[in-house]
Amino acid sequence: MDETPRFRSPRWWPWAVAILLLITVNITLLGYKRGECVDYTIESGATSMCTSGPALSMDGTWILATVSVVAVVYFARRLVHAVRARRD
Repeated sequence: MDETPRFRSPRWWPWAVAILLLITVNITLLGYKRGECVDYTIESGATSMCTSGPALSMDGTWILATVSVVAVVYFARRLVHAVRARRD
């Protein structure tokens, strides 16, 4: 009753889902902007102004972009590996 272990090729779909999830998170975080407005009264003589920028600040945006690129490359390599193993 010795069974030889069957080789199971790795699944490809978790890597594809990970890539799509990462893209969705990036669109959500990078597309969201924050801002603030300062309104002064006419009597003060100052002018009102508004500022806006990315929700994560510029540093956070660059860090997110860098980590995301590295993660997508890793996930894509794993996806290609899984597809190739499935074909063989």
